[in-house]
Amino acid sequence: MTRAAPGVRGPGLARLIRDLLPYAGLLGVIVFFALSSEYFLNLRNFERLVTDSATLMLVAFGMTMVILLGEIDLSVGAVVSLLAVILAQIMEAGAGWPLAVAAVLALGILIGALNGALTVLGDIPSFIVTLGVMAIATGLAYVFTGAISIAIMSEPFLVLFYDARALGLPVPLLIVAVTFIACLAFLDRTVAGRELFAVGANADAARLSGVPVRRRKIMVFAIMGGLVAMAAVLSAARLGSGAPASVPALTLDAIAAVIIGGASLFGGRASLLRTLMGAALIAVLNNGMVLMNVNIDLQYVVKGMIILLAVVLERLASGARS
Repeated sequence: MTRAAPGVRGPGLARLIRDLLPYAGLLGVIVFFALSSEYFLNLRNFERLVTDSATLMLVAFGMTMVILLGEIDLSVGAVVSLLAVILAQIMEAGAGWPLAVAAVLALGILIGALNGALTVLGDIPSFIVTLGVMAIATGLAYVFTGAISIAIMSEPFLVLFYDARALGLPVPLLIVAVTFIACLAFLDRTVAGRELFAVGANADAARLSGVPVRRRKIMVFAIMGGLVAMAAVLSAARLGSGAPASVPALTLDAIAAVIIGGASLFGGRASLLRTLMGAALIAVLNNGMVLMNVNIDLQYVVKGMIILLAVVLERLASGARS
């Protein structure tokens, strides 16, 4: 019995560090960049950071629910670019922005539902399904544009989804806040949301308990598709165009935000609040490294090391439950 205590303390400490990582990490990078760059705490930079991070946060919220099920979606970055291209083309054809946004939202939900259906009904790993959809979406974005960005000329659209304020907040931040509250309420306050934890922990046991596992998985992928579509709208407004490969690091950043937030890649555990903190950490990291002119390749190295750290902490922390 005297030899068991150290074994408990190890996983327990790892679990504590894992749970504190998004908060301590966010505080750490803020302090570091505040001391390293005179521009970081500039009000204009802060506003740009808030609006530019909205795309990542929306996708990270959806990725949280997907990973909670023990699944993954590698197509999000490519689909955001494709939907932004389609949005720009619809408006270029003369349609108003409300119709274009509605069409893109519907298409995003459809793509998400298709990912879920192929994964569940086809009994194909979501890794393979979404990898294929990523390739298709990337190819279509280039085919539709000829590798040339499509400028969005609708001033009302650009102002509304990037520069405008509502209730004193930038519209992208307000959209993120409303989405966060809605997703949190869904996971914590609805039967379907609570069932996702059971499905992720043990799909067979959940099925035997009467949970419609297949429907829940397709539903989550459809939600993911809707959030990806909204992210595409904000991305197009921020860039003022629809362009193929406009968000090359989005998939990596979204998965990193969820992992930093302490979610288990095997499903059954995730926290939307910690994902929010993880996404904020990644957003601040991206912003700060750009201000310091860090090479783009080195930026990937830094984020990759953070992901590995979070995964190692998760595996060590799992010993506390074994």
